[in-house]
Amino acid sequence: MDKPLMKEYRYFLSIEDELARVHDGKLVAIKGKEVLGIFDNYGQAVSALRADHEYGTVLMQQLHKDPEARIAIISTPGIVPVSYK
Repeated sequence: MDKPLMKEYRYFLSIEDELARVHDGKLVAIKGKEVLGIFDNYGQAVSALRADHEYGTVLMQQLHKDPEARIAIISTPGIVPVSYK
């Protein structure tokens, strides 16, 4: 069984380069294999998503053009981010 949000994280990895080229420094929110939105910051994302999505069901990741700046942080509105290594 997958860890929570791992399906979303694998999808994020498959589209990360493409999104980062266009949205460097922004935050992407993903549920399943659907990009729910691109946001300027975490607060903006939470405000936009919390009414329609249960806690723990949305992956939120920072986008970076520079591969050295990338870090795997699995987070979702309302819970503490978890880092997978």
